[in-house]
Amino acid sequence: MFAIILIAPAVGQKEEAEGLSPETAAWLKSAALGDYASETFDEAALYEAAKIEGEVSVYSYSSRVFKFGPTFEEKYPGIKVNGFDIDSPEIVTKVLAEQNAKNYMADVIFIKDPSVVVHELLSRGLVFNYVPPDLKRLIAKDYQEPLLVHHTSVDALIYNNEKVSAPPIDSLWDLTKDEWKGRFLFPDPQKMSEFVEVLAAIIENSAGMAVEYKRVFGKELVLSPGVENAGYEWILRTLNNDLVIMGSTNDVSNAVGLSDQANPPVGLTAFSRLRDKGKNPNLKFDVMYNVKPVIGVATKVVMCIANQAKHPNAAKLMIHWMLGDEKGGNGYAPYYVLGNFSVRNDVTPVKGSRSMEDLNLWFADPEFVWDEGQKILEFWVANLK
Repeated sequence: MFAIILIAPAVGQKEEAEGLSPETAAWLKSAALGDYASETFDEAALYEAAKIEGEVSVYSYSSRVFKFGPTFEEKYPGIKVNGFDIDSPEIVTKVLAEQNAKNYMADVIFIKDPSVVVHELLSRGLVFNYVPPDLKRLIAKDYQEPLLVHHTSVDALIYNNEKVSAPPIDSLWDLTKDEWKGRFLFPDPQKMSEFVEVLAAIIENSAGMAVEYKRVFGKELVLSPGVENAGYEWILRTLNNDLVIMGSTNDVSNAVGLSDQANPPVGLTAFSRLRDKGKNPNLKFDVMYNVKPVIGVATKVVMCIANQAKHPNAAKLMIHWMLGDEKGGNGYAPYYVLGNFSVRNDVTPVKGSRSMEDLNLWFADPEFVWDEGQKILEFWVANLK
């Protein structure tokens, strides 16, 4: 994904008059987006216009589109939801191909990897931001621009809390020790770009990693030849400690939570995988809340409307629906689970959850991810065993 190279010059949406085609400028006006966006949210009028459109297509990184899609159809009869469950990198590739071919199929883009979306799609006028006007007061500015954030997702360290009475590690650096050789599970960043974001956050906070190393080992960190900072050094040492690379976050949580080993592995996975325990009582795992310097990394999931979307009014209704209500209901219901954090400031926290402010996390910075992502992947691949 980070190797995508386009010839077309990037342009900001603030330069619409100069940078966008006449066709796109005309579509923005007819769709009431960009500079033409309404300052009010008229649900009834949008619904009438959306019924004429008759459908809405959602490219979603998450299979939960098949949960919020049907509830949208119940709320708004006469509008069919075409949901597509596609990995984030594939969504970007698909949108680029469709836009290049002028085969405009997507309406709503629901995706992780904001750095790539901003640089490869938004900056080229291939997607446009939309924030429901009636919800702006409930959403922090940082979550409204450059793209609307649907929720913040957390990837955290977990352990088997049936086999082990307490979290078995208290530092990220513990995972580089001999006792954890071949017992640390990590989703493959070559398949899941979300974990490039995780690695990027660790590298960006290399100073904190160096301080933590000294706390754990009682001496200054000595970098390996050719390694530039403590973040990269941690990656190298975990790989050299026979890191077990998994295909998905579900694979990680299952391997940890269903382990029959006396000394089960630990893993990094989506915090929201805790929801799986309700479906499978045999899963026995919990988050390690006291690991230093952090327990995990927070990343953003964003929404936008595709250029030349054929159903812009239905798309606006869908985005509004997906943000839910103050109870975490409506279209947000599938995401109202432990480990996901709504951007609405009026939503009651999920029962049993800690606030994001109470969790010791690093945040993936989209600009840093964009600048360093390819380099991080190259380092990863070069040091695989």
